[in-house]
Amino acid sequence: MRSRARSLLLMTQDEKPTASSAQPAHSRSSENALRWEGHMADDVAGTYGTEPMAFLSATADEIILSGSRGNFRIPRANITRIGRGKLYPWLFKAVRLHHSVTNFPRDLQFKPIDGNWRQVKQSLQALGYPTT
Repeated sequence: MRSRARSLLLMTQDEKPTASSAQPAHSRSSENALRWEGHMADDVAGTYGTEPMAFLSATADEIILSGSRGNFRIPRANITRIGRGKLYPWLFKAVRLHHSVTNFPRDLQFKPIDGNWRQVKQSLQALGYPTT
């Protein structure tokens, strides 16, 4: 039951459920999107635990942050920069998405399950996103 619930959480409209043990922390889909599993935080709260409760997906055109705190699709034109996470909730060990979408939470952060936030930031920079 737990694995099925996790698989359903990680699904998007175009994807089929995957087994939790078969999904790497970082992968590329057939559409050349980079994808990481992990946790997310917004202005109010964040997710936490040993099982991923969110994912970050990125192409050259958009970034998608999706999880139990909400689903956020941010077009490239609205990304102002990608930076290091804030003190809360993960002691600077996350990626912060600075954006100009007015109806989204101001602070959107993502922490990969493997803890390698620098690799996520470098990969987003390689896609052409501005980083600090």
